[in-house]
Amino acid sequence: MLSNIEYAISTRDDLKEILTESIREYFLKEVSDDPELESIIEKFLSEFKSGLSFLIEYPYVDKVYRDSYYTYYASKHSRYQRDCIRISIFNNEINFVDFTDPVKHSKLQDIFLGYFVLRPQRTMIGHSLINPAAFLNKNIKICLHKAESLVLGVKLTAEGFPHSAQDGETISCAETTIWATMQYFGMRYAEYKPVLPSTITKVIERIAVQRLLPSNGLTMDQISFALKQFGFGTRIYSREHFGDEFFEIIDAYIESGIPVLTGLESASGGLGHVVVMIGKKYNAFDYKNLRPKVTIGPRKKYYDISQFNHHYVIQDDNLSPYQVISLDSPGINYDDSDSKNYQIDTIVVPLYSKIYLEAFVAKRLFVQIIKDGSLGFDFKNKSVLRCFLSSSRSFKSHITKLTDMDSEVKSIILLSKMPKFIWVGEVYEQDQYIPFVGKPQGLVILDATENSSTNTDALIFAGYPDRFVTINENKFIILQQKLSNYSYYSNLK
Repeated sequence: MLSNIEYAISTRDDLKEILTESIREYFLKEVSDDPELESIIEKFLSEFKSGLSFLIEYPYVDKVYRDSYYTYYASKHSRYQRDCIRISIFNNEINFVDFTDPVKHSKLQDIFLGYFVLRPQRTMIGHSLINPAAFLNKNIKICLHKAESLVLGVKLTAEGFPHSAQDGETISCAETTIWATMQYFGMRYAEYKPVLPSTITKVIERIAVQRLLPSNGLTMDQISFALKQFGFGTRIYSREHFGDEFFEIIDAYIESGIPVLTGLESASGGLGHVVVMIGKKYNAFDYKNLRPKVTIGPRKKYYDISQFNHHYVIQDDNLSPYQVISLDSPGINYDDSDSKNYQIDTIVVPLYSKIYLEAFVAKRLFVQIIKDGSLGFDFKNKSVLRCFLSSSRSFKSHITKLTDMDSEVKSIILLSKMPKFIWVGEVYEQDQYIPFVGKPQGLVILDATENSSTNTDALIFAGYPDRFVTINENKFIILQQKLSNYSYYSNLK
């Protein structure tokens, strides 16, 4: 047994060799002699960009693996190890003096990009939190949370979305997506707490009719049940039920910054998998190749942003972090034909428990309000409609930061009474829809705690180029202010 922590510092070019040597030195022969060892490491490291530095530590106590170890592996006859290897990632050269000199700690924070863990198993890629900036060509916008790490005694904060490979025995793809989702919400919001694999198992045991260890995976219903027990008002959507609206629903929740647990099924129906969708990659698109799909009156149609050639970011426990897919080809990053032909079958959306207005209903209400003679506005034909969910707190914070918006206009929005969560609809002219910098001509805000799907009970505020519509003592009133200098808002970073 080692009496001290051993460490090594490596460049990107040397990392594979150093990790292979470390595994052979520290892990059991059954693991280090795995003929696929080098290919597993190479596959995981292949997407890291050049110019990075890595600090390798052993032994490292990883609470996620330790939970599985004490719950399951320690009870087996064969010997399993408890300690892991942790690899911290830096966006420039580092040396040991940087950690012992307090003056250099701020430099370490500036270049710290997160970490990943190697478990003492053949399925060795453990949990990670890595900033997308550590990878090649990851021009993406995703759900992010911050977490603190202690690296050689220095507290450093990383930002990313959790990832882990399944171990094949205590966590399958389903448990991994639940764990990652709860890690994200638990680190960002006081209402939720991170959970360990054994906690997920204990919750599912309440409805299980057979043993859960070793894991044989979970159904989408079981995933939804677990998240509901952890405090969410979960909703399940199936492609079969929602048809053409299914991808629009997915897009609306991703635009809202809500991780979507996504069930995949092979064309034959014999292979299933679960990933967590966490963001988008915004691509260039051409209106000439698109037909607007949202009907506004007899002679007008709008584009919905889900039609555009944007791709989506997932965490897949069979692949390295932040894979990019299209909704109609979610298996594009696999090599085998069954997985490559995956289709999205079902999604589970972990909503705040008091959100009653669903995405597809909110989008219909936006259309009803826009085409209403007294509450709407006659926007140009082939305008662009964007819809997303937000906390009123975050949305109002965005309003306060708009330096060009008139102060009186700001005051009207900021002083409007809003529930904890709202649905926001933005309407753009074609040349103004530019993700993250665009200027909408219309803004509609709905009460996400309202469940009405047939009238305007949910309307809180509407801003148009010629007037505002607000509520006073449960009556709509018209104000002469005009919407200008409002900018695109997003929960994705």
